[in-house]
Amino acid sequence: MINDTIDPFINAYRDSLQQQRDLAMQNLDNTRRNDYASIMSNANTAGALYSNFPQRDKIKYDTQTYQPNQIKIQQSYQTGLDKLRSNIISTANQLKTINEAIAELNAA
Repeated sequence: MINDTIDPFINAYRDSLQQQRDLAMQNLDNTRRNDYASIMSNANTAGALYSNFPQRDKIKYDTQTYQPNQIKIQQSYQTGLDKLRSNIISTANQLKTINEAIAELNAA
């Protein structure tokens, strides 16, 4: 993109953002599994295991907690990519300006 020295950094940064997103999603999924187990355990303790209350609680959990957190993680990842992209463009423009100035000085 900009040059051979900066491209590996850009790729590593993008990979790092993706790893952070993947780890956050895994953590969120683990929390979801634990919370589901808690919902089922509480329903069993209350004698409501075979009613529709655990299913309702799971749906409520997904819509109020799990999905909003999924969206936050994805938005954070996208924001990081957008910031990386804008920094790359800014750096490329600065390098272009510097190279043009050097070319003018060399011509003079």
